[in-house]
Amino acid sequence: MEVIRPKHTGFCFGVRRAIERVMKEVAKGQGKIYTLGPIIHNPQTVSMLKEQGVIPVDDLSQVEDDGTVVFRTHGIKKEEEAYIRERGLKSIDATCPFVKRVRKHAVYLWEHGYKVVIAGDKNHPEVKSVLSYLDNDGIVLRESCSIEGRKVGVVSQTTLDWETFRSIVAGLLDGAEEVRVYDTICRSTRERQKEIVETAGLVDLMLIAGGKNSSNTTRLYELAKKVQPRTYHIETESDLHLEWFSGVCKVGLTGGASTPDFIIDSLDRRLKNL
Repeated sequence: MEVIRPKHTGFCFGVRRAIERVMKEVAKGQGKIYTLGPIIHNPQTVSMLKEQGVIPVDDLSQVEDDGTVVFRTHGIKKEEEAYIRERGLKSIDATCPFVKRVRKHAVYLWEHGYKVVIAGDKNHPEVKSVLSYLDNDGIVLRESCSIEGRKVGVVSQTTLDWETFRSIVAGLLDGAEEVRVYDTICRSTRERQKEIVETAGLVDLMLIAGGKNSSNTTRLYELAKKVQPRTYHIETESDLHLEWFSGVCKVGLTGGASTPDFIIDSLDRRLKNL
């Protein structure tokens, strides 16, 4: 069986940077390390870090005074950052630089009198983080919608697809007098989405590996599914079903930005030995 892997797969720059920072802190052996929520949306990586003593918590009150808090790649809320500072907790900012760019543009628009629209998922931690720095004075849109107003500014969740972003911006042009747009979709995200569509058109079956809670992985799955109906979103080898591969000669294999290389490599070996 031939396995085709796109060029861009596995950890993106922001995720790799965050994991390296955490492991560097682990190597120091200087107390407990905490993340507010999972550092990335990949259960296998989070479990691996737990074994190394990195503890995900739901609330900062669970952090001991001598612990170190790691800001996850999606960023944390403004009030959470203030709480860490007030308590004098040690911290490591592992927020993805591209997420910080969304925040920077959103705050600039807000401070200059624009009604800020964040194109993305209102329940995603990245969007919640950015919104908090606007004192929650913003609008989150996942689909096209007209908003009345003189000045509207738009940014995007880094993992949103280009077509959805463009549709949202087009809808806003119908109502506002002025629309200022910052395209803050991560370049890596756009390249992966383009490659997944191309790869899905070349194979008999497509596998997308990554956490079921990963926004960017889910979007890759949705895009591939439109091109190749035999597309499956899996996390590990245990999710594979042999009956999927009846009559299949070419399999496309990729992972989301938070999927570690070792999972993709393991799947690659398994597929070639089916």
